Amino acid sequence: MERRYTGGRMLELYLSHLALRSFRPSTIALRERVLHNLARTLEPRTLADADRHDLELFIGRPSLSPGTRRVYRSCVRGFYGWAVAEDLLPVDPSARIPSIRVRKGTPRPLDDASLRFALAAADQRTYCWILLMALGGLRCCEVARLRPVDILRNETGPVLYIREAKGGASAAVPAHPLIMESLTAMPVVGGLWWDVSPKWVSESMSRYLHGLGIDASGHALRHTAATWWLHESDILTTSVLMRHRSLDTTSVYAQLEAGKPARVVDAVRLPS
Repeated sequence: MERRYTGGRMLELYLSHLALRSFRPSTIALRERVLHNLARTLEPRTLADADRHDLELFIGRPSLSPGTRRVYRSCVRGFYGWAVAEDLLPVDPSARIPSIRVRKGTPRPLDDASLRFALAAADQRTYCWILLMALGGLRCCEVARLRPVDILRNETGPVLYIREAKGGASAAVPAHPLIMESLTAMPVVGGLWWDVSPKWVSESMSRYLHGLGIDASGHALRHTAATWWLHESDILTTSVLMRHRSLDTTSVYAQLEAGKPARVVDAVRLPS
């Protein structure tokens, strides 16, 4: 098959394709950055000329962590899979790149004393943010985008509408009474409680916690929610509340409940 476009033109078309599919701007920017980096390593050849070995050398550099390699592999697979589907390339050079193994991390929830301290020292907005993360399991990006109109009610009580969760999906999560109390007390200006970016929420929460001598980030508060939920329910319920795509992601929190399997076994009684 005769090649119709250069690598640069293919990349331009691919990014337009992602925009038309309503990919998040941050996702498009990430893929563009990775593919531009790949193109620079191929010079004077272009993206259209790469083979599997070129891609594996790019992704497998010792300077990259396993997590970064996984992201790079995903970006590369997405681009070349699209190019073949569009008949812009005859063969997908990324098809045989092996999957990247990444060790599961260990959750680091805040202990009760640290959480009480963080809440006691917080101003009104930070107090709300801590509750949204620690009692609602919201991510920093979800906190940043939350609006007063996102408080909804169904037959079970108030819920928070997450307009854009991880991956671009929307969701609804039950609102803890303390969350509702804190949000109701927040002043609303121009239909907003706050007008900040996800990066601002993340960085300001880290600064706040570190300033108190607590070695944690805003995401650790989400770990706190997951740990409580798993203790009070089960892994499936916790996975739903955390809005994980896979139970494998939720399973890392089971590491913190080492004694639970033994308690479950000991609780079983033979019928009399």
